[in-house]
Amino acid sequence: MTMDYASTTDEMIRTIGGMQKELDASACFGAPVEREGHTLIPVARVSFGYGLGFGGGSGATLKPGANGSSTESADSGGGGGGGGGGGGSATPVAVIDISADGVDIHEVRDTTRLALSSLALAAWATFWLLLTVRTVVRARTKVRRMEIEKAAKG
Repeated sequence: MTMDYASTTDEMIRTIGGMQKELDASACFGAPVEREGHTLIPVARVSFGYGLGFGGGSGATLKPGANGSSTESADSGGGGGGGGGGGGSATPVAVIDISADGVDIHEVRDTTRLALSSLALAAWATFWLLLTVRTVVRARTKVRRMEIEKAAKG
């Protein structure tokens, strides 16, 4: 079975190139909503990444010979491969509020991210505090042993 790598690559590049049309400002700014004299525009941080790769190959396959050495078989080699993937995310950032009084920007706080950051900082500080306490205790224990040994000798 042979694979036409050129046409597959071209198709993937066309698909990825078409994403540019979809990933414009509308991906970041949502549709405005009008309520009671206010126009609300949601704002999000949008990110997207992708990757693709292909393989190939040819050559004969090797089979073990009678005395343990490798011999080339009559079977022709082959190869193939290919793949791609992508992913994206959108995170709410703010809401723009436009009214007769002016324009206000209301930040959207990600409480989960704040909580996880605080937890990570607390764990980091605890680790270093315990490591420092352990080092001090070991140093004091070593000094005490040396004092006991010195008193026993002398």
